Amino acid sequence: MVGVLRASEGVDFAPGPGVADLGRLAGQAEGGPRVDVELSGELDDLSPVVGAALYRLAQESVTNARRHARCATRVAVRVVGDAEQVRLTVDDDGAVNTAGGGPSGYGLVGMRERARLLGGTFHAGPSAGGGWRVEAMLPRAGAPR
Repeated sequence: MVGVLRASEGVDFAPGPGVADLGRLAGQAEGGPRVDVELSGELDDLSPVVGAALYRLAQESVTNARRHARCATRVAVRVVGDAEQVRLTVDDDGAVNTAGGGPSGYGLVGMRERARLLGGTFHAGPSAGGGWRVEAMLPRAGAPR
C-alpha cells in the first residue's frame, strides 16, 4: 500500500484541459495560420468529459489544419452551447488537397469515435466556400451510447 502511495507522488491530479482552456490554441505558430477562438452561448456547467472532448477535438483539428491545409492563413474555432448541446466548428481557409495526399492517420477516426462515445455527431470535409470544416455536436451531459 505504501509503495502505491509513494509511486503516485509525482502524478498530476489536476483536471485536464476543457472549454475554458481553448484560448491556448489561439495565436499564430511560426509559419502557420492564425488561430482565432470564439466561445458563446451556455458553456457553464458542462460535463467535464464533454469539456475535455471539445478541447481535444479542437486541438486535433487545429493541428491537422496546421499540418495539412495548404496555404492556410486562418483557422477559426467556434464553440456554441445551448441548453441541450454544444457545437464545435473548426474552419480553415486552406486549399483542399484533391490528389489524395500522403498516408492518412487515425486523427479523424479518433475524433469521430470520441464524439460518438458521448452520444454526439461528427463530420469533417471540404467546405462549400473552400477550405476544410470539422463539426461536432455533443450533448451537454455527454450521454454515452
